Amino acid sequence: MNNDLIHVKVIGFSPAQQPGGFAVFLQDMDDKRCLPIIVGAAEAQAISMMLNPEPPPRPMTHDTFKFIIDSLRGEIIKVVITKLEENTFYADIYFKNVDGDSFQLDARPSDSIAIALKNNVPIFVSAELMDKAAIVLPDEIIAQSQQANPVEHGKPIDFLKDELEKAIENEDYETAAKLRDEIKKLERK
Repeated sequence: MNNDLIHVKVIGFSPAQQPGGFAVFLQDMDDKRCLPIIVGAAEAQAISMMLNPEPPPRPMTHDTFKFIIDSLRGEIIKVVITKLEENTFYADIYFKNVDGDSFQLDARPSDSIAIALKNNVPIFVSAELMDKAAIVLPDEIIAQSQQANPVEHGKPIDFLKDELEKAIENEDYETAAKLRDEIKKLERK
């Protein structure tokens, strides 16, 4: 594999400081570094649903995208989170068509991650971006991430409810209020 790319995996979510935002954590497969990417609640839900083996009652956008690629006898090869400019992350999705021609498509990282999970293809981060924006996770967090699926329950809303309970237990009422509001939005859908 290209030395300029670092293979990562989704290890979890956390409420972000921005209202309605969540951090998706992409951990380097070979060390403790982790790239947090801020996404909206709907995007976090889409990613968590891709981690959930239970299919949604109706196809989601990422399911439709997979159906289209499969119908055209194409193949998604990989996803690469490429850069960070002006607080915005960028990503590319790499494809191959039935004739073996390769293509890449600019996409939001949140969509790219969900598509990679749906299609069971690797997620990479450019080495330059990882060096620039990664954080180092404490050993206890890494141990927890290796023991648990980031979405341990049957539905993404259950994940948010568990995070709400934890925020209340920790007396983090600002985060609890954000989570409560996101849960209410999801329950209305």
